[in-house]
Amino acid sequence: MNELNEKALVEQLLRIINSNYSDFYAIDIPDDKVYSFEFNVANALKIKGVITYTDFIDKETKRIKAEEVDEYFNGLSLTKLEGLYSQGIHESKVKYRRLCETGEYRWYQNIINYLPFENRKLIFMMSEDINDRLTDMEEHTLKLEKQVGEYRTALQEERDQIGNAILQVNNTLAAQGNGGFELNNTRDYINSVFNKVSVDNPELNKVLSTKIAQTSNSMKKCILIVDDSAVIRNSLKRIFVDNYEIVMAKNGEEAISIINKNILSDNFNDDRLNIVGILLDLIMPGKDGFDVLNYLKQYRLLNKVPVAIISGDETIETRKKVYSYDIVDMLEKPFNTENIKKRISKIISLYETGNTLQSMVTNQAKELKENKSSSSELDVVISNIVKNIHNSETSRKITNYTLAITNELKVTIPSLNIDETFVKAITNTCYLYNIGSIAMDNTRALTKEFVQEEIKFGLDIIKAILVEPNELKIASNIIKYSCETYNGRGLPDGLQGVDIPIEAAIVSMAVRLVSDKRPARDVAYSVIEEESSRYNPNVLKALNTIKDKLD
Repeated sequence: MNELNEKALVEQLLRIINSNYSDFYAIDIPDDKVYSFEFNVANALKIKGVITYTDFIDKETKRIKAEEVDEYFNGLSLTKLEGLYSQGIHESKVKYRRLCETGEYRWYQNIINYLPFENRKLIFMMSEDINDRLTDMEEHTLKLEKQVGEYRTALQEERDQIGNAILQVNNTLAAQGNGGFELNNTRDYINSVFNKVSVDNPELNKVLSTKIAQTSNSMKKCILIVDDSAVIRNSLKRIFVDNYEIVMAKNGEEAISIINKNILSDNFNDDRLNIVGILLDLIMPGKDGFDVLNYLKQYRLLNKVPVAIISGDETIETRKKVYSYDIVDMLEKPFNTENIKKRISKIISLYETGNTLQSMVTNQAKELKENKSSSSELDVVISNIVKNIHNSETSRKITNYTLAITNELKVTIPSLNIDETFVKAITNTCYLYNIGSIAMDNTRALTKEFVQEEIKFGLDIIKAILVEPNELKIASNIIKYSCETYNGRGLPDGLQGVDIPIEAAIVSMAVRLVSDKRPARDVAYSVIEEESSRYNPNVLKALNTIKDKLD
């Protein structure tokens, strides 16, 4: 998304702002930004600062009375505000109590406007002290609690309906797998189930309609087949043409040209192909398969688009060289049509969604293991994904920050008993802190249950890829506890203080540093200082000592 035109935004806000109010915010939830404003000495409105929406939630939660937090953030519901806006209602209000410097709670009211601006969905909010208006605080509190209760009840009813619908669909699919339903009947039944839920819940219906429209407009998935033999190209085309659009190249030059136009180009047009997989021959005139692999590696595409090699050369030397590029499979000539179709489709699905990996990890891909005498394709795929994560710029930074903080603690806090074995283990595994997320649906809310699932999948994965016992122990602690916070408000168990292993506390801080995208590093440090209760004080002290040395 393009950068927001801040000058135009200020001009727009001046049309609706009331100088009697305070705490002016423009909230861009989709872009994860919150702009705060103030009037300067010349009474001109200007941008005071920008933080992430996540940090804004954390900051506001700390100073709003606990029982009114839900009402406060419900007032910022983008779906709700869009619905009001479509009805011609541009302004809504939310009352709540905020903690003041004196230690007491005072009543405030937020005036909230939905503000479509430069093709963005912004929310503008300003606060007002309304203590003098409230003559009957107890009556208002009861009313507010009743509203929150009604909202929670309605939300739970919606969740129950959706849960029941998903259970019905799951049972239907299971019955189909056992021969209980025909495909057409199953499709009709599933449509009727979700139609009932969406009709009963208008807000859900709107979300489903949007998702369906987005899916209908998305580009058809395409496979690029690269081989100098027309026979091989057409044979592979016949295998995949029913499920994918096919584009073909007879040499490396043509393949690189197609990759440039459709994967690397920033020009999104109707002719662009949605390439989700590449089948690549090694031996071709001119630029060969290794030239294409080097090109993909140069532009860091091997972790974005799965590449399977077409080869008649099955020597150990060739396989070793090919797999050093982190390709996902080798297809032997002559082809087993059904086996290839099955293998490539699974790999493409895995790269597109973590849900497929979740299923594969859970079931251990029995059908793949039965067809392989050595390691399964699942092991190869997971291994390659982990390698790509390890080689990413984000993982490099997390490792560097982890190493710097650990070395500082090793010197300054001897009681932690940090030795070289610990240093090696934590720096070799810190990037795996959320490895279970590759098996999760990232559109789900971050709940205790979600984190528990992610931890379970993460532990399953590291057991398959780590052989050194100490590294496995350290990595397990990092995965299990890096979402816990020192103040006991973390997930999934609400552990606090020294109950959280030091390796998890260190990696949690390293991840926090990397996740802060602000160019001014001192701003990030000041925010971390404000959140100090979340972090191990020894780790925080170590960071303050070495922060000037970090990149």
